[in-house]
Amino acid sequence: MMHDFRPFFIDFEASSLSGFSYPIEVAWGSTLDDIHSCLISPAQCHDCLDWDDDSELLHGLTRRQLLEQGVPMAKVCDLLNQALEERRVYSDASGYDNLWLEKLFHAAGKGRPGFVIRHVDELLCERLAPLLVQRRELMAALEKMHHAARAKVPRQHRAGWDVRFLIELWDMVCRRWPDPDGTKTEN
Repeated sequence: MMHDFRPFFIDFEASSLSGFSYPIEVAWGSTLDDIHSCLISPAQCHDCLDWDDDSELLHGLTRRQLLEQGVPMAKVCDLLNQALEERRVYSDASGYDNLWLEKLFHAAGKGRPGFVIRHVDELLCERLAPLLVQRRELMAALEKMHHAARAKVPRQHRAGWDVRFLIELWDMVCRRWPDPDGTKTEN
């Protein structure tokens, strides 16, 4: 079932940035009033052993906290598919986020997720390219919007904050450059 076009944004936090890392928190949403977030329990995952103390200092989550307060991986997969299946989903680190999404579904024995994460710049370029003819102008506009959104939502290294940043970025672009033909229901 296809939904009206409305971008959703997602972010994962992970145990580290190594190839053996695993997802520890995920957040997703399409508006500032509708951001969902949950800690992910590694309890049922036999491969979830990699933990980086430096990463812990950044996100502030402990392995014990994940074991005590985290949602089981299979339940997180179900929540994500319920909310995001067949929707357009974006992040600002799609390479890492797709890796952690795949690891989450694999560890939970859930097969493949019902959605793919694309880089948010694809969405922004799709919106701005028809309006800004020159590539240099487009790149400058993207950089300016990224800085303005980051000023409103300071970096916190938590999934919910990163989703809030992406939603703010999208809202800024939509306010600054409204859809010229008005055919999309984007925000």
